[in-house]
Amino acid sequence: MKKAVLAALLAVAFGAIGIRAQDKTKSEGPAPQVTPLRIQVVFAEYDGEKKISSLPYTVLVNANDKGPQAAVRMGLRVPVETGVSTEGTSKQYQYQDIGTNLDGRADSTEDGRFNLRLNVEKSSLYTPAATDKPGTIAGNPMIIPGHFIFQTFRSQVNLLLRDGQTMQATVASDPVTGHVLKLEVTLNVIK
Repeated sequence: MKKAVLAALLAVAFGAIGIRAQDKTKSEGPAPQVTPLRIQVVFAEYDGEKKISSLPYTVLVNANDKGPQAAVRMGLRVPVETGVSTEGTSKQYQYQDIGTNLDGRADSTEDGRFNLRLNVEKSSLYTPAATDKPGTIAGNPMIIPGHFIFQTFRSQVNLLLRDGQTMQATVASDPVTGHVLKLEVTLNVIK
């Protein structure tokens, strides 16, 4: 009799565990469908109200894809003079990377939009003209005519976008020139 009761209790316990496991599987539902997206990122630079440059980049991102994130790398290695040899006969150089890096991942939401996580980095350089006024930060020269100035812009954005939507994601000002850099992102579902 004790064995029968024990067997009945074990059967009920294991049956309940099996029911819970089945219920959990039902509530999770099927995995979201992978959806190909075209993401256009535009870096637009303004001097006051005047647009002085526009650099577009496109990256393809598969929403709901659990594989590696989408990435674009575009750039140059630029030689920068770092000094003169001890004999004074030759110049020494170091190479500096400049360009644009984009990394993105997206997931669909229940209302048909996409949660886009985008990391952007843009670096550039310019040489101030001899007529540019030297500036200082804490008494140290910031602009030295004839020497390269490196500008770096980094932004990590999380955007909720629908198909065909464009959003101004970031606005930043260059502390030296006062130019304004605007980052615009457009999402399109590839059909």
